[in-house]
Amino acid sequence: MLVTKVIRLFDRVQFPLHHAWLKLLSEAIDGSVLDKPLLDEANCITSAMGLEYVAILNSLLEDHPDVFSEFLSLKVCVKKRKSVEGAEFSTNIEFIESKLAKYNTTKTPQEQRIEQQKAQEQKLKQRQIASDKMFADLRAKYDKQFIDFPSLNISSIRRHSKAAYILTTLNKGMITDADYLWLKQKGFENDQVNSMYYLRRAENSKRIWNTTNKPWNLVNALADYRKADKAKTALTLVNKHFPFKFANGNKKLKSALLTTAGGVKRDLNMLEQAIEFGIQAHELTLQDYRPCTLIGACKMLSGDISQGHEWYQKAINRGFESDSYEQEIRSIYMRAKANDRAKIRKLLMSDGWCYKWLK
Repeated sequence: MLVTKVIRLFDRVQFPLHHAWLKLLSEAIDGSVLDKPLLDEANCITSAMGLEYVAILNSLLEDHPDVFSEFLSLKVCVKKRKSVEGAEFSTNIEFIESKLAKYNTTKTPQEQRIEQQKAQEQKLKQRQIASDKMFADLRAKYDKQFIDFPSLNISSIRRHSKAAYILTTLNKGMITDADYLWLKQKGFENDQVNSMYYLRRAENSKRIWNTTNKPWNLVNALADYRKADKAKTALTLVNKHFPFKFANGNKKLKSALLTTAGGVKRDLNMLEQAIEFGIQAHELTLQDYRPCTLIGACKMLSGDISQGHEWYQKAINRGFESDSYEQEIRSIYMRAKANDRAKIRKLLMSDGWCYKWLK
């Protein structure tokens, strides 16, 4: 009987010594020619194992018909011994282990897969470490030369340059109007830069207002919060100080506060309140075009195109510049519904305003 048929009974992990013994026997007797030196070695080890092993080896060599059953019985005995004594053999364990060590080196397919997987994981880990180091080195080299401003959506600015200085200052606080103009001229203007610039200005004006109670600083703060797209922040200030009693007696100031506060309401689509503020401001300063533009815009945005157009004409008659008018009316036109667009187009063209974007 071939040993390979019984070697499977003794798993290499659970029964490493028995597995190695059977492997030795397989190499000694399963070949076409009996390997006498290996068989002699196997006999020596088998004798150390005990008489039952000598008997089963003889059955194996004689190809006894019940040899497989004998190995099954042997396995039961070995399992009991391991559960009681914690070892495969009761005696001569060190001798048996030393003799069978060289036959107990082959790994199972599962162990080989695990080992290969660990090797692959280690290789990937080393590759990742190398990649991280390379990236860190490149980043360190980059950081020595350049600086990024993610909050301003600007990157790769050379360190110690004028742009880097101004943008760093803007990240921390206010910059001068001249520096802001320089950024625009050099192509560094974007929504984030504009918003941050006006937000810093608004916060500064608010601080001065809280410290000095000089009301024009409140006007400036509200206007700059709008430009920074912070209408909700501006509305908090409006609600806190409305109806601006501190400005009573100063028509120009009260009108400016109402107009700017109305602009805040307009930004938040509170059009009826914005119109009310605009009318109050207009009554205070009849020759100021600013309340007229506020009312005109809100009227158009609410769908009253005809009245909105009339208020814009009043603004133009009071000094509202044509370029500013085109910019504002175009913004309203682009946001309007299709029916309102048609009305705006008709009114503008009837008055001789033939803008390209109307066609």
